[in-house]
Amino acid sequence: MTNELVIFVSVACVVLWLAIRQGIVVAREKRQMEISHRGESCQGRVVAIQRPFMLDACVRLYFDFVPDGKTKPLRACHIARCSPDQIRRALPVAGSTVTVRYLRERPWQAVIPRLVA
Repeated sequence: MTNELVIFVSVACVVLWLAIRQGIVVAREKRQMEISHRGESCQGRVVAIQRPFMLDACVRLYFDFVPDGKTKPLRACHIARCSPDQIRRALPVAGSTVTVRYLRERPWQAVIPRLVA
């Protein structure tokens, strides 16, 4: 009985973790689409790229940009789910200039629109 309970709790935890993770991914993609459609545009520079690692299938692009009305650059992170083939074709290289879209009320949540699905 104890072993069955441990197995049941373990499976339930894994299912719950997968459901929460999927919810986070969907919410992030909706937010990225909103920013890409409604956001203001400016130029930014890619400063670093973190490739997928271990259990994380996402690529993180860190970039600096100066939102309209600000004097100091702001660093943001665009998280993109990409296959290895898409990574080679679509990702800009570190140091390159990219178009950035952001919402005035939340400029720290900027995206690179060409990477939004």
